[in-house]
Amino acid sequence: MKKEYTLIFILGLFLLAYVLDAAVDPLSLRLATPYQFFQPQYVTQYPFTTASIIIKALGLFIAPLWLFSFMEKQFALKGVLLLVLAALMQLYALQDVVTKAEVVPIEWSLSISLAGVTLLTPMVLYIIRGIFASMHGLLTESQQEEPQEEKEEDVK
Repeated sequence: MKKEYTLIFILGLFLLAYVLDAAVDPLSLRLATPYQFFQPQYVTQYPFTTASIIIKALGLFIAPLWLFSFMEKQFALKGVLLLVLAALMQLYALQDVVTKAEVVPIEWSLSISLAGVTLLTPMVLYIIRGIFASMHGLLTESQQEEPQEEKEEDVK
């Protein structure tokens, strides 16, 4: 899929979430943690809001992956950046919900938290791929050096 279409898809997700948020009242829950909302009692009680949260989280999940698609290779760097981003997203959402600061609406805090958790999956995959890419690079380097050493020994 072309990168422009992916950007339009991400923007469409955020637009759809905005429309869904406009159709329902804001949440007035007092949650101990952002993860408390994802218990079955809240999910079934607020299905429309849950859909909005999941749509926003999907957009927040795809956006950094789309940005990383512009970086060629560098898998380990992508993994580390996703780790930092996921950690910051978790810390921000936790701070916003626990302190009830409501810098952003609680729906967005829950979306940020959910997206941060889901970003851990590609983070692990990028780090594993980075390890294999570096091992492959080391192995192909050493195999290319061996024939040259053999030729030098044959000349002597």
